[in-house]
Amino acid sequence: MKTKIENNTNMIEAVVENILLWMIMFIGFVSLFFMVLDYSKVLRIKDNMSSLSDYGARMIALNKNESDIITGLNNLKANTVANITSSNLLCNTNTSADNYQAIFNTQTTYTNSVFTTEGANNITSRSVVFNEVNSSQEECTLTISISN
Repeated sequence: MKTKIENNTNMIEAVVENILLWMIMFIGFVSLFFMVLDYSKVLRIKDNMSSLSDYGARMIALNKNESDIITGLNNLKANTVANITSSNLLCNTNTSADNYQAIFNTQTTYTNSVFTTEGANNITSRSVVFNEVNSSQEECTLTISISN
């Protein structure tokens, strides 16, 4: 009788340990799943920002006006990016730099990241192309916001 009670106690302990093991494994897999989802969203945003930078740099190199560039950027942006207005785009021309460069920077801050908890999670993209219009350096910075 005593051996039966000891076996039953061992069985209860084993069941509890097994349940705890499966709970920990489940929590680990769910956490990993959400990290992968968050990482894929960051990669989609980065890819879209690279496309925006490439387009913007090419349009600056062709000396397109600001409203045409903004219209094209709004057509190219992903659904997670808020509408782009003229206040989001800041352009400067450096006539003293004689290097035939058109530079387009795109930047945003991603606030829903699970990867870092310190500071801002800045995502940036930069494209530099040959300035086909003149020899000066033209640089534009586009600051976009991510809509949740």
